Amino acid sequence: MKTIHLFQFKNSISRKIPFFNEEHRLDNLNDLMTYDLMNTEKVTEFLIDVHDDFVFEDTSRGDLLQMCKNADETIEHYFATALDDYNVI
Repeated sequence: MKTIHLFQFKNSISRKIPFFNEEHRLDNLNDLMTYDLMNTEKVTEFLIDVHDDFVFEDTSRGDLLQMCKNADETIEHYFATALDDYNVI
């Protein structure tokens, strides 16, 4: 068995965290509350135990979603995407 990390952003599931800039990550709930008026995006990380022969590319989207629902641990990441209506990060 091995543990893999899957990331869900909107309707997609991937093995790597989406393209958001690390410096725009909101590290804690206070950051999220402070930037309440900003646009933010949530990426959910799932830690999943799979068999050693697991192949991500050979797994259907439905099966990946089910695996995420049954994940051992989930972590939510938030990223700031806009400061106001005119300044997009």
